[in-house]
Amino acid sequence: LMLLWASAKVTGLLTSEQRQSVIDSAVATQQSDGGWSMASLGAWKRIDGSALDTTSDGYATGLVTLALQQAGVSRANPAVSTGLEWLRRNQNRTTGQWPASSLNKQRDPASDIGRFMSDAATAYAVLSLTQAH
Repeated sequence: LMLLWASAKVTGLLTSEQRQSVIDSAVATQQSDGGWSMASLGAWKRIDGSALDTTSDGYATGLVTLALQQAGVSRANPAVSTGLEWLRRNQNRTTGQWPASSLNKQRDPASDIGRFMSDAATAYAVLSLTQAH
């Protein structure tokens, strides 16, 4: 996904076939609620052996919808539009953040290190929603 995003700014990073393959792979991992999960985007294994959260999260959904839009996929595309709607529905109205959990190990979400992924998720969500408007 990062390469897809970068290829929107730097020509020659992906062939048109590779670009479409990345787009198709990303769309194929979209969950039924319209979002994406970091667990579905790679073969991550936590160092503490705990299970990854497989529910849709702000990090993956923000990143995928941003990368797709940057690659020229229209916000009217069903995958993008439902992903953007997931972002609109799942912002924490109290804190303003979007949820995400650590890929490295289970962390206290209230700790500084535990908030890192939600901070990153919030950045991607804001970038994606801004791109859509």
